[in-house]
Amino acid sequence: MGDTLRFACGCGNVFDSATDAVNCAKCGTPLSKEGMGVIYLYRMGNPLGMAVGFGVYVDGKPFGHLANTQKIGLVVPYGSHTIHCTHGMSRKGVDATLNVTPDAPVAYAKAHIKPGVFTNTIVIEQAQASDMPA
Repeated sequence: MGDTLRFACGCGNVFDSATDAVNCAKCGTPLSKEGMGVIYLYRMGNPLGMAVGFGVYVDGKPFGHLANTQKIGLVVPYGSHTIHCTHGMSRKGVDATLNVTPDAPVAYAKAHIKPGVFTNTIVIEQAQASDMPA
């Protein structure tokens, strides 16, 4: 998929790259997609005009931000990962747990806002490749 990949270095730096292999700009550690999986996360647009960006967390660690209608590939080690998103008005959300393995190295998820009376909830759902924008 020639999409933007998001890497999170052990030093805490999070950055996007259009290539599979990069060096962390903060500490110089070489990072690669080799031996890793990718979770593609799509921030669905909102017909009610709630175009706030989301903070993205993988297993409780910050993974940067996701803009309205943006799709990114989160590079993660093989295993089970919990995806959580927040926005400026709420940290309330419905998380998704996704698995990436050597046999299934790519997983997909969609995130959207579910409006509420006093607060909004971000819902993350497992998805299929066909649910992702081109």
